[in-house]
Amino acid sequence: MTGDDIRKLKKLIKEEIKPVKEVVEVVNHKVGKIDTSQTVMSAQVGIAKDQISVINDKLDIHTKLLSEQSDKLDNHTAALIEIEDTLKGYADMYKVNKQDNQKIKRRVVRIEDHLGIVPQE
Repeated sequence: MTGDDIRKLKKLIKEEIKPVKEVVEVVNHKVGKIDTSQTVMSAQVGIAKDQISVINDKLDIHTKLLSEQSDKLDNHTAALIEIEDTLKGYADMYKVNKQDNQKIKRRVVRIEDHLGIVPQE
């Protein structure tokens, strides 16, 4: 092989490799973009994890407070039932007394009408 053949061979190889090189450059560029996107997304995921951690801490506090309130309510259930029963009893007695008062009022009005008594306002 002569020097001229070697030059022709080098030129031919360069021409054949040129499209492959272009494809490799495009692929390299796209991989670079993907790498950049992955870095940004990793940072965002880190921020989201931090925020979720803060939220979980706050939820733990609220859960503890809610649990304490539930315990208090559970401890006072009997007292609340007793209060409800007492109030229902008062309501029933109010109805009975109201009916009795209406009966007495009707009787008094009849007597006043019969005797001609005019009640004071």
